[in-house]
Amino acid sequence: MSEISNEEVVPENQGNIEELQSDGEQSSLYPSKKDALQIIDSVVKGGRDPKVLINKLLNKKKEFLMRETKYLTTVIVDGMEYIYPNKNEDGFNPRMLWLFSVVQSEAKKFLERNPEWSMPSKLPVNLTNYDYDDSYGKLTGTDINSAYWNIAHKMGVITDTTYSNAQDPKYKRVRLAALAILGRNISYNKFKDGKKQTKPFIYENQEKRLKQLYQAIRYQCYQMMNEIAGLLKNEFEAYRTDCIYYRDTKQNRKIVHDYLTKHGFEFKQLVYDDEDDSNNDVENVDNTD
Repeated sequence: MSEISNEEVVPENQGNIEELQSDGEQSSLYPSKKDALQIIDSVVKGGRDPKVLINKLLNKKKEFLMRETKYLTTVIVDGMEYIYPNKNEDGFNPRMLWLFSVVQSEAKKFLERNPEWSMPSKLPVNLTNYDYDDSYGKLTGTDINSAYWNIAHKMGVITDTTYSNAQDPKYKRVRLAALAILGRNISYNKFKDGKKQTKPFIYENQEKRLKQLYQAIRYQCYQMMNEIAGLLKNEFEAYRTDCIYYRDTKQNRKIVHDYLTKHGFEFKQLVYDDEDDSNNDVENVDNTD
């Protein structure tokens, strides 16, 4: 990892900031990425090749920033942010990119409404019961549908409108990404005089509680897994993030299903093959009213 002295850092609290947002609510203590990087407008270039713009800027020896991920390529130049969703299967649908800025804005407003909010206790993402007796019976698993997204909604981090507008299964990867980037620093390659500079350009997000908020969403999920494990007792085998594994009996299924239904979560039941224990089928459980 580079020393901080070898990176060009743009703190989020630099730049002008509006006292009030357009909806009448007080703005965040720190400006958005657009404020910090002086971005006037953003344009999504769906289906376009970013290399065309990048080569043009290099030939003209323009100063610009560029960031590449497996989902997007972003170019920032002269106050404009150009976003190119990747054309492969990993790329996001350009029409879904609105969710990133909306989730960011609503998460900040949640923290402003709840100044005393604090992090819950840290819990492991995975847990195994090494005393589980696998000498008899079959293993099954129950997987929570869109666990993090639903928890964010139940916590009040995202609004009912945002939750409903992004409920289509096609939004699955975008929903996860929009939550996962909360509070993250962003590194850009900097180009000047037609050459890539050696020092990365860092947008430093100083709202550390945003990152904690995403962690809290995850810990809430793991807390649920721990509570279900406690109800199952020795019948519990393991949990992995938002899926819990246990001995397959009607009673155990009822324990898990009743808990999740009571807390307002939809789920699917995993069914395993007798020979190799690989997940070869999914039994969709309709637990909605």
